[in-house]
Amino acid sequence: MTVSIPNSVRYVKNGPGGKWWKVAHANQQIHAGWNDVPDHLLRAGNFDAARPYIERSRDAGAVTRDVKALQMLIERPSEHVWITFEDRRMWWCTVGDQVETSAECQTEDHGHFWLTCKRKWSDRSVDGKRHLLMSELPGPATTVSGFRATVCEPKGWQAILRAIRNEESPQAAAVRQAREAYERAVAKLVAELGEKDFELLVDLILSRDGWARIGPLAGSMADIDTEVENRSSNEIAFVQVKSKADQGVLDDYIERFRGQRDRYARMIFAVHTPQGKLSAPTDLPVHVWNQDRIADLVVRLGLGAWLEKRV
Repeated sequence: MTVSIPNSVRYVKNGPGGKWWKVAHANQQIHAGWNDVPDHLLRAGNFDAARPYIERSRDAGAVTRDVKALQMLIERPSEHVWITFEDRRMWWCTVGDQVETSAECQTEDHGHFWLTCKRKWSDRSVDGKRHLLMSELPGPATTVSGFRATVCEPKGWQAILRAIRNEESPQAAAVRQAREAYERAVAKLVAELGEKDFELLVDLILSRDGWARIGPLAGSMADIDTEVENRSSNEIAFVQVKSKADQGVLDDYIERFRGQRDRYARMIFAVHTPQGKLSAPTDLPVHVWNQDRIADLVVRLGLGAWLEKRV
C-alpha cells in the first residue's frame, strides 16, 4: 500500500542554529519565533494582519525573506512535507494547520509558536527501508542544509521527495537497468571461461578488492586452493575455486573451514557452474560466489574488458 504524502517540500530550521530542535523532536512539533507578531494573529493564521508587524520591526533586506517565511509557516502548512537537517541526517514530517503559541514567547528552550506533527519526525523513508543519512543523499537534496534563515522552499525538492518516498530518478533507473543488463551478459561470459582463466579471474577480483595471495600451499592445507590476506583488516581467508560443485562439495569445505577458524577469518567458495542451489550457514562467514555474484564483482571492479578479451 502506497502512503500518500504532500507533493510539496519546505525546509525549516527549528530556531537559530537549530537550538529548538531538541524540544521540537521530543514533542513532535515545528518551533519558530516572530515574537513581534501578536499571538492571536498567529493562532488565527492571519498572515495579512501579521505582515505589518514584520515590516515595522525588520530592516528592508530582511522584510521580504521574513514575510515569505512566516507565510509558509502559518498559511496551510499541512500542504507541505517539512524537512530539517540534524545529526548528519535529514528529518521529515507533516503538520496540521493549527498554530499554538507560548505564553512566555520564545526562550532558549522553545519557540514563540509551533505546529504539531501529523506524521512524526522521521529520519527514514516513508516505507522505512531507507535511512536518510546526509552522506547517502543526492547532492540537490542536501544543498539546503546550509540555509541560514528559518524557512525556504528548497531548490532540490524533487530529489528530496524521491528520497523520502524511496524512489529512483528516471536517469538513475535507466543506468541501473543498463548495468543489470550488462551484468547478465557478463555472467554468460563467465560461464564460457576455461578452468585456468576462471581461477585467474577470481585471483584478479581478490587482488582488486584488497586481498593478496600469501603463497603456495602445502601439507595439510593442500585442499585449499588459495590463502589470501587483507592487510587493512588484518584478516586471512581461504579461497576454494571450483569449476563445478554441488551442496555436498560446499559442505565438505565448510567443515574444513570450521575446523581452522583459529587461522581463517572467512572462506570464499567460487564456483564456475554450480550444481543446484548452493547455500552457506548463517553462523559462519562463508561467501559463495556463483556466476551472478562474480558478474557483479567483475562490473564493479572494472574487469569487463579483461573478461571480453579472454573469451
